[in-house]
Amino acid sequence: MSDIQQATPQVKKNLFLIRALLAVILFCFAFFFVQTHPDQKTTAIIFASLLAATFIPFYFLTEAKFEQVHFQYIVFSMDFVFLLVGLYFYDHMETNLLITIFLTFFISAISQSIGRSIVVALAVTGMYLYLIYFKSDVFNYMDPILMLSCALLFVVAIHSGYLAYRTVQGEKELIELAKRANLLSEKVKEGDQMALNYAASLRNVLDSLPIGAIAVSTEGSTLFVNAKAGKILDMNPKSLTNVYLNMKDSPFGDIGDLMAQAIKKRQDLKKEYLDTNWKNKKRRFRLDSSAGNSPTGQAWGTLFILQEASLAENKPEPAPAK
Repeated sequence: MSDIQQATPQVKKNLFLIRALLAVILFCFAFFFVQTHPDQKTTAIIFASLLAATFIPFYFLTEAKFEQVHFQYIVFSMDFVFLLVGLYFYDHMETNLLITIFLTFFISAISQSIGRSIVVALAVTGMYLYLIYFKSDVFNYMDPILMLSCALLFVVAIHSGYLAYRTVQGEKELIELAKRANLLSEKVKEGDQMALNYAASLRNVLDSLPIGAIAVSTEGSTLFVNAKAGKILDMNPKSLTNVYLNMKDSPFGDIGDLMAQAIKKRQDLKKEYLDTNWKNKKRRFRLDSSAGNSPTGQAWGTLFILQEASLAENKPEPAPAK
């Protein structure tokens, strides 16, 4: 049973196989019906042609379309209509069969499993055979219509069980996705808190440095900016704290983009010069960076060293005249 359920991601293929079994059974019903009612041959051909035409979308529609549960509801409803109409046309709308079909449908839907649906089909088929045997004085085990009716119960059980399984599976995927999102959010919060706790112990040291220092968490948010960096950027260091570098209209501007790219690519900056218009004035900054780890080895973020460079610094020398 587990092997059957492992194939469920191939929804398009599975639906095609289930509908193919249903179509073959209904075609067999049509064949035996035409043998005894030759005058109804045209009706049987029209019904068979319409049923065959419903397989055309399997060629054009993508796998993603079939993975949508509401689309599978449409397919199942269409198959159920073909089933009832076929039984009506082929003069096989008997009470016992209809009762067992609806029982199979509801019990298989409650089972929410393809494997359990087969067990349901076995039980309901046994009940159907008992009703036929109890009602009839002459019971023919080799009656082809009886065999087709039993096969029809199996297809209904698998079809409804697969529909219920896919519905529950979709809900489980949403719940699992929500759990993973919550877990990721908790880990991010824990990581940022750990980074803040460790960075706080370095604040006094970094504030005393004669160069600008910007500590950024692994998630790309600034943990703190020392006084020298605030002086270089001519901004209050507190206004630059708890700012995501990737956010729109970041106060760091091009500097933030450069730092964000370094974190994304996991690259340390070494004498990286940046020419930019800072507060309507053309300026050049030098950036160096290094990954930061706590004494326990836990990565808390990246430390960026910011310095202001002269516009002439690190400019390539002009090529000699020929």
